[in-house]
Amino acid sequence: MKTYLPILFVCFLLSGCAQAQIVDRMKIIQSVGFDMHGDTIRGSHLYSAYEKKARLLLLTTEAQTIYGLLAPLTTQSDRPVASGQLRTFVISEKFARRGISELASALVLDPLVGSHSTVIITKQNASDILSEALKYPPFYLANLIKQNMENGNTPSTDIHIFLNQYFGEGQDVYLPILHKDPKGVLQMDGLGVFKEDKLKLTLTNKEGLYVKLLKDKTNIILGTYEFKSKQKDKISLKIIYGNRKITVQNEKAVLSLKLNIEMRDYPTSIKTSDKNQILELKKQIENNLTTEITNMLENFQKNNVDPIGLGDLNRSKQRNWNEQEFMNLIYPNMKFEVHIEIKILQLGVGH
Repeated sequence: MKTYLPILFVCFLLSGCAQAQIVDRMKIIQSVGFDMHGDTIRGSHLYSAYEKKARLLLLTTEAQTIYGLLAPLTTQSDRPVASGQLRTFVISEKFARRGISELASALVLDPLVGSHSTVIITKQNASDILSEALKYPPFYLANLIKQNMENGNTPSTDIHIFLNQYFGEGQDVYLPILHKDPKGVLQMDGLGVFKEDKLKLTLTNKEGLYVKLLKDKTNIILGTYEFKSKQKDKISLKIIYGNRKITVQNEKAVLSLKLNIEMRDYPTSIKTSDKNQILELKKQIENNLTTEITNMLENFQKNNVDPIGLGDLNRSKQRNWNEQEFMNLIYPNMKFEVHIEIKILQLGVGH
């Protein structure tokens, strides 16, 4: 028994030093938005209040810097403000084009920001997005983003990936875009690609899927793809599994994708019992994907951005690799060889 007395004593001391944080007496920030308002930054802070029942409220502050937004936030609150549950950072397109270096530095230095938090862009005001989120349950934005990464066309990203892309060599930052339609519905809508710290290029939702195919580490892809055939027939499918291989050597990049798919919609003229027709459908999908992914890569090259991280792959093969030399001399002349092989697992019903 004497052996345990010192241990118990230390435990009492440690518990006495901890600062009690009672949820009902705090305002817990779950999302922050950043807009430009003239020369100042306007911060919108979506937080949960638990006095009687959970409800979402919004506080707005302005400052010259991101660090300066916290002080006025505290002056508006009747309770302590906690950021330990911060899940989503929403930045407006205007803020993104101004530069995200200060945001990246702030995220590196803040130990309370979880690695699973996400930075996203909106072409509207970030304050409008967060105002709309007031109508939804707590953490709706975070769940919306996560669901689209797991089941939609949004490639995986979080604070860890974002900071690695920003501070690492041989790759550029990409961030999901969130849009509010005229009816007020919030939905994921493509990607924004950065050159250094400034937004350079915006991608469609379909191009977001291509980035997901080339970047996500998991083999379970889960994304939807549709296009019109040469005969103007609508073809729609869901990608449920895939693996990739990317090799970069000197001025050539070979990108190979093997995808398992389920057909959702295809011309009624195609008979499932006719192997030649199914083979022709398979070739149409492969050719279309190959063309569109190649076009996207060439567009990245034209805009001198590398969200796929081909520079990082090239760096892993060379001892004296130099990022500036790669982007100025090698990347602009790189040839892309894309190989797509699909396997149709299911043809759907009704045909």
